[in-house]
Amino acid sequence: MLLTPDRYAETSTEELLTEASLGRIGVDHAWVKALLARDPEETAEALAAFYLDMDEEIRIDLSAEIFHVLRALRSTAAIPVYVDLLHDADDDDPSEIYEALAELGAAAIDPLLVLHAEAGPESQVNVEFLLAGLRVDDPRIDALLEARLASDPADAAINISLYGKASFKERIEARIASLDPASESFAHDKHELEFAIDQLAAVTIPDAPPPFDVYDAFPEVAPPVFDVLEPVEMLAYLEHPDAETRRHAVESLGNEQLEEEDLAKIVVLAESDPEVSVRAQAWQSLAAAIEDPAIRAKIEEKFADTGAPSTERAGAACALAEGVISDELVAGLKEFYLDPATRAMALKAMWHSLDKRFAEHFPPHLEDEDKEVQRQAIWGAGYLGIGHAAGALEKLFEDPDVRDHALFAYALSCPGEVSRGRAKSMYKKIFDLAGGLSAEEVEIVESGIDQRLSMHGLDPVFHPHHH
Repeated sequence: MLLTPDRYAETSTEELLTEASLGRIGVDHAWVKALLARDPEETAEALAAFYLDMDEEIRIDLSAEIFHVLRALRSTAAIPVYVDLLHDADDDDPSEIYEALAELGAAAIDPLLVLHAEAGPESQVNVEFLLAGLRVDDPRIDALLEARLASDPADAAINISLYGKASFKERIEARIASLDPASESFAHDKHELEFAIDQLAAVTIPDAPPPFDVYDAFPEVAPPVFDVLEPVEMLAYLEHPDAETRRHAVESLGNEQLEEEDLAKIVVLAESDPEVSVRAQAWQSLAAAIEDPAIRAKIEEKFADTGAPSTERAGAACALAEGVISDELVAGLKEFYLDPATRAMALKAMWHSLDKRFAEHFPPHLEDEDKEVQRQAIWGAGYLGIGHAAGALEKLFEDPDVRDHALFAYALSCPGEVSRGRAKSMYKKIFDLAGGLSAEEVEIVESGIDQRLSMHGLDPVFHPHHH
């Protein structure tokens, strides 16, 4: 039975986390609200236990989501999670984690001291930093900072500055006087300690961080993550009470090879779902079965039915575009293109057809205000190889919303000889134009160039095993 938001309240914390980590429910406001409505300590303990038990095999890493909910719960049960996240935060700004710890205030001292007692020498320095960052005057913290001042003055200086306790000034001055001028670290240690004295003299009350609103960190509504689900799981969502979830599910199924009985379920949805958006998507998703005469007949019938809603007919046209392009289909797609409500679907069908007759329709929409129309225009410029759109695509490298799509489309369509020998220099050209590429973008550009080669009957260069 599908887990729907109306049942979250009676669902265990463990199950809410498990279902989210499997991608079977979206992590959104309803999910957060259900977690925050229960006993705070028990929930925090369950969240921390789930986090510490998460393995790399998990479909969706919930680390960030668990952190945000723990921060809202303000429980010391979160401390092992915060410390673990700090170990992994080398590349990221860990200030949010420090803020979350500081919000716990004095309550964090005892658990952090336990952690300090159990930690190895290297980790102890980090725990002392966290204790100092609480800015809570405590003789046990003083003792740790004093011990560190004796053993590692530079590290201690940073922590004492953070701690902000003015009475440390005399101890620091005494430590400076005791430094050995002949030692290698003399200049560095002296500089850090003097800087700490300046900081203590100028100590101000830090601005209180703005109150933490956990809901800001989550979308209001999120669908299941269909990308990670198996087809058999997706099929269950065709009966979900929420229309948008059914639409997402049937859209994802359009990318799968389905058995006859499963295709029949999509036909039922296409013919009888109460929501037109779901019916339109279901017709589109039948594209993979366009060779089946019975299904093709149903799609053609829907496309020809001028009494049906235009979005539904446009969905059927998208499916037909995967097969033979008839004159009726060309005329229908041009008609749908003229209507803003069906323009994106018309453009999608046009580029799926790979029919050059439609090439003129894409360049005018590369900067369209309608994001879905823009996305389809970018893909169309790529797949139909519209070389003169290269300059416009290049401009879109600057737009973070569509950069990925523009890189792929540019790789498919930029002017230049299509040969395996030229693939690497084409990659280099795109790399330079884009101002460098992230690891994910490297994959996108390489896939685009490989796709271009295979569309010209050539073997791929970058990922031979993908084809």
